[in-house]
Amino acid sequence: MAVRKILVPLSGVDTEAAVLGTAMTVAKTFGAQLVGLFVRPDPTEALPYLGDGVSGQVIEQLMQAAKAGSDQASDKARTMFADAASKAGLPLAPKEAGTAPLPSARFLDVAGHRDDMVAAHSRLSDIVVFGEGNAGAAGGSTLEAAMMSAGRPVLIAPKACAIHVGGTVAIGWDGSPMAAHAVTAAIPFLEMAKSVTILCIGDHGDEAEPGSLLADYLSLHGISAGIHVAEQPAGRSVGGALLDQAEKLGADLLVVGGYGHSRLREFIVGGATQHIRSHATIPVLMAH
Repeated sequence: MAVRKILVPLSGVDTEAAVLGTAMTVAKTFGAQLVGLFVRPDPTEALPYLGDGVSGQVIEQLMQAAKAGSDQASDKARTMFADAASKAGLPLAPKEAGTAPLPSARFLDVAGHRDDMVAAHSRLSDIVVFGEGNAGAAGGSTLEAAMMSAGRPVLIAPKACAIHVGGTVAIGWDGSPMAAHAVTAAIPFLEMAKSVTILCIGDHGDEAEPGSLLADYLSLHGISAGIHVAEQPAGRSVGGALLDQAEKLGADLLVVGGYGHSRLREFIVGGATQHIRSHATIPVLMAH
């Protein structure tokens, strides 16, 4: 499948500069259009929580303050997006353009509930890009909306802008449906990669030769992949072991399945998905 539309949700914060740089790199790689999506909250949604005793004047002031805050954040996001597009050499396309040149960049400013709007726009996007979290997992509930509700692959960008994505690819493979979905979503990257390695960490289930079925499948796509089998180090999570092995290989992209367990269990026990979302130092393509 060709990659033609890449979505990057924006909030207008400084840390998104590196995310935009990585997203622009991917857009140029595939000759795709990068859509920067800024979602401004609808201030009327907060009215029921204000109570009956709040005067109309106070409500109007709160509404105006909310709009001013959204305008400021939107302007900053738009400026950062335009600057990143200029540095990447991507032309800016108007909001309504349906026949914009490729690669190109478009900025959209919409109103609504952030997770719902990102999910709606994600459904007709090939990849959705999120930034790595500082204190928490990258993308928060919005990433989950794109990956779980919209069913789209997500790319987690590291803190530092990635100038190369997909030249050397590592695949975290455990034979699960999530890992298989991630592989099929990554085919456009894998077909362009110079090196692909299948990483099998820890328990390999019933597979006598871990990774061999995947290697056979990839060969039908003209992709030659090596296999690296490693034990899970004591005291190290699967997610941590995958990141360690990918970095040792010099990979600039890790492909993994997301949420092998329920989101609640992942949050409570700290599964591989949560660890990778919080600690990725290279771009990670993840699908459920």
